[in-house]
Amino acid sequence: MGSAHARFDDGARYAFVASASDQSIFIIDLEEQETASRIAVTSKPDAVAASDALSALVVSHLDNQSLTLVDLQSESLDGYDYPLEIRPDLVKVSPIGETVAVVDREAGILQVHAVKRRKILVSAEGVSPLGDITFNPDGSIVYWTDAATGTVNSLDLWSERRELKLARDGHRLSALSRSVDGSLGFISNADIGQVLVVDLKAFRVLHTISVGGEPERPWGTSDGQYMLVPNATRATITAISTMTGQIAYTAASVIKPASINPGWIDTVAAVVGSDGNIQFLSIADGRELARETVAEGPEAAIVTSDSKTLAVPLPGDGAIAFFDMRSRKRLATIDSLPLDIGPAALAISNNLCH
Repeated sequence: MGSAHARFDDGARYAFVASASDQSIFIIDLEEQETASRIAVTSKPDAVAASDALSALVVSHLDNQSLTLVDLQSESLDGYDYPLEIRPDLVKVSPIGETVAVVDREAGILQVHAVKRRKILVSAEGVSPLGDITFNPDGSIVYWTDAATGTVNSLDLWSERRELKLARDGHRLSALSRSVDGSLGFISNADIGQVLVVDLKAFRVLHTISVGGEPERPWGTSDGQYMLVPNATRATITAISTMTGQIAYTAASVIKPASINPGWIDTVAAVVGSDGNIQFLSIADGRELARETVAEGPEAAIVTSDSKTLAVPLPGDGAIAFFDMRSRKRLATIDSLPLDIGPAALAISNNLCH
């Protein structure tokens, strides 16, 4: 780390990527498009999340069953150990940034921690999320899907738990993506090519939408108008209107997107394919605006909170590529990072639905 200290608690400017081999977190300056600093941690980092409310990083360690909380306002970027009673297989910072959900997949336990108070607010057993977990907008409810039982589940901070049957046992349900206001949940069923729209207040299915092609988890636009659903086996994107619950269009796209990121004030979606192709898609009508190629196997990309810049981590190259969402041109590349960098974490994101 350089001798000159900068404040890295600007949740819109700085992103963070972890490297297990380097046992470090790298701070990426999204404005200057360069590596700003490096934080050495005491044990191998498995994942990193950022909290703007806490001005802190939350780094998970499976090996010693703990979190490290890094104070981004401190001059020396101090790290504090936060021991856990479970393995942090999955860690998610709530939208308000003051609580952290931790899931131990093998033990089937979910806990929500108030990390500043070092207190477990709620704990549940028998939790088997297929993929990610999702908070509601104020962080008081967490949702997950369970493929074994074909259900979507919720748990609030008062320990009330609900379950809704969506599909046959064993069907491949995606994680839930919610509408921006938190009223609706969108869940893909890859086995029958459908997207289910759930009223999260009444906890009932409102719409069942046939999209075909083994749909994966929907990605929402930050204006809340659309859910963009990647269809893995057909290389298409289906746009669903959140207002009507109807298909707006289906557009040709890249194979198996690693992420779909809206930008330039919700006019363009960057669809990052696992094969290294990036498609820039008009959100209004599904037209392809441009296509670029990067290395295969990119991690999920992020778009800066001002919606102008796309950052794509490329672990195989030890690089991060930056693109202008308006011109769809490559701006710069950081190519001095370890080969095992993970996804980038951003404390203030325009992806409000995951």
